Amino acid sequence: MKSIFNHKYQHNDLDAKLVLALERISQVFRVLLWEQTKQYNLSPIQTQILIYIYRQPEVDRNITTLAQRLNVTKATISDAVKSLVQKKLVKKQTDDEDARYFYLALTVKGSELVKKIESWGEQFRKNFTNISKENKTILFETLLRILINFEEEGIINRNRICFTCKHFQHKKKNNKELYFCEYLKLQLKSDELRVDCPEHELATT
Repeated sequence: MKSIFNHKYQHNDLDAKLVLALERISQVFRVLLWEQTKQYNLSPIQTQILIYIYRQPEVDRNITTLAQRLNVTKATISDAVKSLVQKKLVKKQTDDEDARYFYLALTVKGSELVKKIESWGEQFRKNFTNISKENKTILFETLLRILINFEEEGIINRNRICFTCKHFQHKKKNNKELYFCEYLKLQLKSDELRVDCPEHELATT
């Protein structure tokens, strides 16, 4: 039986080695995130929630959207948020237009903590400094397409990637990929494509 964990099969199959390499990279993410959060008595999901609230607009700072973006259940998010509220890192604020709804915001204590823990991503980012821009761009586009494949298979929730947006235009000219954003009215280079665009609107098939 073929398996990426079977060394005899793995050594002669590039796809299997790619999967294994990505699995190892996912371990790096877990280690870096855990090392950064354990000193503050936070779980990895709580840390991700804090960073999300800090960086996202008010309209997206709710339980449902958080669950979609982090690919976990609403119950998991609710429990984590409840803990963060008890720790006085997060607060719930009522919507001005409809008192039945609320959005999440950081307290002063929460904002100060995020500034300390957010740097964990830089430890990973610095490993790209010695890779050529051409190779990084190829890797970036490839990863975007892999993410879209997982979305289409229903394994992960929809991300706000250019390739799936109704504003995105794509064509080939002289064997070269050309990208254009109708919303921004701009031609995009490959390295200007977005992974999480706030203006994203899912294209209809």
